[in-house]
Amino acid sequence: MAVTDVSELRKRREKKRTRNMLIKAFVVILICGIAVVAVVTRNSWLPAFQGILSRIPAATDQDYSQTDTVSGSFLISIDGGSDYQMRAMGDCIALLDDSKFHVYSATGSVMYETQHTYANPILAVNSSKALVYDLGGTDFSLEGKYKNVYEKTANNVILRAELSSKDYVAVVTKSENLLSMLKVYDGKGTEVFRYSSYDGRIIDVAFNSDSSGCVLTVIGAQDGELISQMIRFDFSDTSVQWESEPISAIALDVIFTQDGSVMLIGDTMSALYTADGILQASYTYSDTIVDYSTEDDLAAVITTNTAKRKTEMILITPENITNPIVIELDYNTEKVYCEGGQAHILNDEGVCTYDSAGQPVASASLEDDYEDICRIKGYLYLLGYDSVSCMDYAS
Repeated sequence: MAVTDVSELRKRREKKRTRNMLIKAFVVILICGIAVVAVVTRNSWLPAFQGILSRIPAATDQDYSQTDTVSGSFLISIDGGSDYQMRAMGDCIALLDDSKFHVYSATGSVMYETQHTYANPILAVNSSKALVYDLGGTDFSLEGKYKNVYEKTANNVILRAELSSKDYVAVVTKSENLLSMLKVYDGKGTEVFRYSSYDGRIIDVAFNSDSSGCVLTVIGAQDGELISQMIRFDFSDTSVQWESEPISAIALDVIFTQDGSVMLIGDTMSALYTADGILQASYTYSDTIVDYSTEDDLAAVITTNTAKRKTEMILITPENITNPIVIELDYNTEKVYCEGGQAHILNDEGVCTYDSAGQPVASASLEDDYEDICRIKGYLYLLGYDSVSCMDYAS
């Protein structure tokens, strides 16, 4: 029968509260009693316990030598047909699909997983974090190796986003009144800089080495041709540091070199600028670009000429910008990956590696077809249709 008397309800609640307090007090007294007994009798049980500990192997730091991968047991199963993106995130593997973001250790153990609802998810990484954003949507998040750092929603549609080595995030959006707007956030998600572009669309953001500033690349039109122009900013000042001379190319990537100069990789040419934005030199490709990759001072560009059945890899550094190393390849390839001062090519027959001087240093045949590769500590990770596999690949 229901109780409607308020005073009766109050008595019952008080009785329940008292009982709970007595139970907690009893547990505390019991634990204290056990601890006292253990201390008093430690001379009788401690030697036996130490003997057990001496037979347990000492714990070691996480081993990334991956002896299990050498035997071929390494395998991450994924859903076939999904559009996966794979990146090396320091000593871990970041994997993004249509519904989830995953982090795996170099030995294939799951470290972190989280779901997303992005319609067109894009992945960017540095050595410890991953940026996941919805291209054409409004949401983005910064993910760590073990947890989410923050999530945000932009005011307008995201056109591009970039992640710096210091966990700064640049988000480029489009609005009705602007061609594009840039907002930059620090590692905690606090906005530290913004820039509105009224006469050019921002297509690339390159952070400097300490994330104190960046170079924006905007695309426009001049004399009926598409042009790219760079604009340099420091986040402590809203004024423009410099604007570069425009070039007749669509910028695909822009990187700061180790000496502070800026190298632009375009769809038809590459160019080198001084730290003050002055054009020093350029190189025009003779064929159509199909893929590219950059790391530090090295850029690798794959070009193809279907009429001549010719495929080439062009290795570009700040020193050889006017006369880069051109390697003619005797196989079809549409994937190149720069890492450790080397260019790794995924082709129809397998994978091969060249150093920055253009010398072949390693190669391996592959039985299956793979879509992407990344490398961690001498091991090559291969993204296939329904799995990620690993092979020992020293070079």
